[in-house]
Amino acid sequence: MPNDLISPEMRLFTPDGARLYLTSEERRRFLDAASFESPIDRLFCHLLHYVGCRPSEALALSAKQVMIDDTAIVIKSLKKHKTDKHGRLKQAQYRSVPVPPFLIEHLDLVFGLRGVSRNHDIDRVLWPMSRATAYRLVKRVMDRANIKGAQATGKGLRHGFGVALVTAAKPVPIHVISKLMGHSDSKTTEIYLQVLNEERHALVMAAWE
Repeated sequence: MPNDLISPEMRLFTPDGARLYLTSEERRRFLDAASFESPIDRLFCHLLHYVGCRPSEALALSAKQVMIDDTAIVIKSLKKHKTDKHGRLKQAQYRSVPVPPFLIEHLDLVFGLRGVSRNHDIDRVLWPMSRATAYRLVKRVMDRANIKGAQATGKGLRHGFGVALVTAAKPVPIHVISKLMGHSDSKTTEIYLQVLNEERHALVMAAWE
């Protein structure tokens, strides 16, 4: 699908060709750089990396959305249309994203999630920071990781999540990635196949070197 037919959110390159997603190496450096932050801020960065959610979705996360036994994070999809084609209010939509067990353990360690589940704080958001503060956090970690350019944003992390799944040694099917990222239509997710095609091209070119 040509870039000019894709909404700005779903472009992987700027009009002048600058990359809008983080590579696997940049994602690794981002995690390394996040280790210098406080435990709470570090976990916010890890959540963006491992869940592929929008920063605003991470800020809305409460203790009850961390599925300790299932090792999954339940994200409320904030970019979904709130009304149907008839203008009627739609119910909130959620998506469950499996995560590494160590992320759940770190969340429990920092936020005491098992204790929270037994009191009245279960609906309290885990990160009571503003969107501006979250933006500055991500930017600070990107700078520390020496990640420069249009991809050095929360959106770049989200796109990097999609790219990582589609280019994995055992690629995750597009329709599954679509569900994990909260896309309404899997055709939206197919934009990540552009990167897969580029990697295949690079592999073929390397054969002639």
